[in-house]
Amino acid sequence: MYDIFVIMKINDLPNTISVFPLSNFILFPKTTVPLNIFEPRYIDMINDSMKSNKLIGMIQPKTSNNQIEPDLHNVGCLGKITSFRETEDGRFIIELKGLIRFKKKKEIITENKYRILEIDFEDFYQDLKNEK
Repeated sequence: MYDIFVIMKINDLPNTISVFPLSNFILFPKTTVPLNIFEPRYIDMINDSMKSNKLIGMIQPKTSNNQIEPDLHNVGCLGKITSFRETEDGRFIIELKGLIRFKKKKEIITENKYRILEIDFEDFYQDLKNEK
């Protein structure tokens, strides 16, 4: 069973998230990773995230060649920006804390330069438990 705190967290999870596809990189729940953000579309994504819930998804592309919009794997991890610093040359240095894995349902077409997915957390609620 889940305690009331976990249930409240489950109810706060978003149905859609902006995602950062990054080859050869995996974010896991309960881990924190540093990221150097420099591409204009991901600068926009971080700016938008900082204005709202500070949440972004990390997911691996299926191919590692430099396609503009490669196919994505089906599972990624939702992360919360816990540290943010802008450099003199306009890059962002952030720390992202993994919260819970998600399953990709479908991609949402928007005017944004970055990608947004409709997601589902149903198979991964155990990630929110405080157990190690």
